[in-house]
Amino acid sequence: MKTTRRPVVGVITDMRDLGGMAYQLIGDKYVQAVSQFADCLPIALLSEQGRGGADDLLALCDGFLFTGSPSNIRPWRYGDAAAGDGPFDDERDALSLMLIPAILRARVPALFICRGLQELNVAQGGTLQTKIPAQDPAVAHHAPEDASYEDRYAPLHQVSLIEASPLADVFGAPSFAVNSLHYQALAKIGDGLTVHGYAEDGIPEIAAADGHPFAIGVQWHPEYRPELSAPNRALFEHFGQAVRARRDA
Repeated sequence: MKTTRRPVVGVITDMRDLGGMAYQLIGDKYVQAVSQFADCLPIALLSEQGRGGADDLLALCDGFLFTGSPSNIRPWRYGDAAAGDGPFDDERDALSLMLIPAILRARVPALFICRGLQELNVAQGGTLQTKIPAQDPAVAHHAPEDASYEDRYAPLHQVSLIEASPLADVFGAPSFAVNSLHYQALAKIGDGLTVHGYAEDGIPEIAAADGHPFAIGVQWHPEYRPELSAPNRALFEHFGQAVRARRDA
C-alpha cells in the first residue's frame, strides 16, 4: 500500500571537538536543502548507528546525503602513506566507507557533496589528489581564506558535462557556474564510477555510479541557497524524486 509519510534521508554527521567535548554535527544548510528542495525528512546518521553494519540504516532510510566537511579523509584509506593534511574525522571515515558500498549494492538513492564525493570515490577503490596544483586564476577551486561567508559560496568557475551525459536531465544544463571550497580532488576514479563533469582545468566535478538509479556526487556545494541556481535546485529536486520512488517501492 502506498504510504503518505515523507521519505527519510539519512544525513551523515561530522565528529567535532567543541570546548573539549565531542559533538556529532550537521550543517543546517544541508538539512534545509533536504527538507525544502528535496521535500524529504532529514535525520542524523550517527557513528554509533553504524557499529553493527549497514542493514539497520538501509531499512530506516529511503535515501542518503553525504555532506561536505572541513575534514579530510585519512590518506591511508586510499593507500597513500603520507600523513596528509588535517583536520581528520576517523569516525566519519569509518561510517561513510562502510555504508557507501552497501548503499550502492542496495541501489538506494544517495547524493554526495564535496567530501561526500571524495568518500564515494575512495569507497569504490579510487584515490585522491591531496593538493590541487597552484590555482589557475581563471579556475579557482576555493575562495580566499578571509572571504565573507557569502563570498566563499559565490560561483567561482564553470562545470561542463561530458558529451551526451544522461545527467544533463538532472541539472537541466550542459554547463553552469558553481561555487568551490575544496583543496583536494579525485585522482584515480573508483570502480563502477564515471566522471560526468569537469572544471575548465580538468578537475573532476561530477561523478555517478554506473547503472544506479541515483548515486551522484558533486565537488561543489549545491546546498547553499539552491534557489539562486537552477542546476542546484534541479539536483535536489531530482534527488527527492528518486528518494520518493524508493519509498514507494
